[in-house]
Amino acid sequence: MSMRKAYAATLQLLRVRRGLSQADLQHQADQAHISRLEASSTSATVDLSADLAQALRVTPLAFLTLVAAAHEGKTARSALNDTLAELMYLGVLDEVLPAEPKKLTPPQSTAAAEKLRAVKKLKEAGCTQIEASRQLGLPRSTVGRLWHSDT
Repeated sequence: MSMRKAYAATLQLLRVRRGLSQADLQHQADQAHISRLEASSTSATVDLSADLAQALRVTPLAFLTLVAAAHEGKTARSALNDTLAELMYLGVLDEVLPAEPKKLTPPQSTAAAEKLRAVKKLKEAGCTQIEASRQLGLPRSTVGRLWHSDT
């Protein structure tokens, strides 16, 4: 079963079990969108999933656990046990996780900064650009650009 179909089936199951109509969920999304979700012809954002879970009076984690269980053809208990084992293996089960992503330096920027430092170090040591190019295995044009860089 596709994840989208499992989502649709779970949304419909919880909505019906709660005695709600698609129109009852229109504070989260219009009835036509709920209908498309349940028909698995569209998918929901994470934010909409959280809003729908709240309207269905379950936590987003419980809602998505049921979706994952349906997708994998498992019971919710089995899906949760597998998830606990996976989180334990990853070493994050008892870790408080960040709520927002960190600003990471792209690897290309780190590599460029390392090249610049290496070129400047060789320049300060009295090497020529050709010697620096050979030692670092960099093209002469790259060494020349970094050699004259003001940063």
